Amino acid sequence: MVAHTSIGKLLVLTIAAASVALSPAMTEAARGGTPRIEDVEQSLVQDRSYKVRVEAALILGRLKDARSVPALISALRDSHPAVRATAAQALGRIGDPSAREPLLRAHQDGNRFVRRMSGEAIRALQRARTPDPAVATNRPTGRPAFDVKPMGDRSHKATPALRGRMRDFVTTHLRAVGDITVDSQEPGFVVDGAIKDLSMTTGPDLVQVGCSVQLVVSKHPSGGVFLLTSGEAMVQKPARQFKPQQKATMEMEALEHAVRGASEDLLQSLRRQ
Repeated sequence: MVAHTSIGKLLVLTIAAASVALSPAMTEAARGGTPRIEDVEQSLVQDRSYKVRVEAALILGRLKDARSVPALISALRDSHPAVRATAAQALGRIGDPSAREPLLRAHQDGNRFVRRMSGEAIRALQRARTPDPAVATNRPTGRPAFDVKPMGDRSHKATPALRGRMRDFVTTHLRAVGDITVDSQEPGFVVDGAIKDLSMTTGPDLVQVGCSVQLVVSKHPSGGVFLLTSGEAMVQKPARQFKPQQKATMEMEALEHAVRGASEDLLQSLRRQ
């Protein structure tokens, strides 16, 4: 009977039927185009049809863009289990470590299928972050080693996802000149950092989100400070186009640009050595 249909089957039926009444962004994706992430996120968090919300989560998972992580984390609290399960699956595909804590909470969901998909996503994150022993033991000589620590929040406004994303941005930039290690005993650098400020201002014409960050790079094992650097950025959007759910995406973009500015100073200092 329909009343006893499992959520696993329900999810399959949902995915098959989600092409009905799609938004323009979803229709673009269905035709093989690349939709605007902001539009798909809007469908995920706002559309009244759970079928459309499921399809939005599927699309974001296929795009694998870290900018959509905040929206997908929010979807883990959706009223429909099919949406929660698909959001968990998408977070596992993207592989952003900032999703780990929300996925751990989703793993306690009252729905069995949501728990299963959350568990699979958590395992995917663990596989993505487990260092390759061959790489760790055969690191090319001449490249510095960096131990990037968890980032802090002096603004008292940043979410765990935003702090985790800052760490990922820093790690990505440093891979261009060195190797990432974890609690290594080899000589190298320890990188600490924090989000110094996170602000949002709304005017008659523009909505602005600003972010400033600071990085402290110390020599290991001596502990001496090698470099103190900072960066800041502002992201703007016309007020008439702004929607509250876009705030998290704007914060992520401002953070990325601020980290890029701070990282460029660090990379130049390293190249001059």
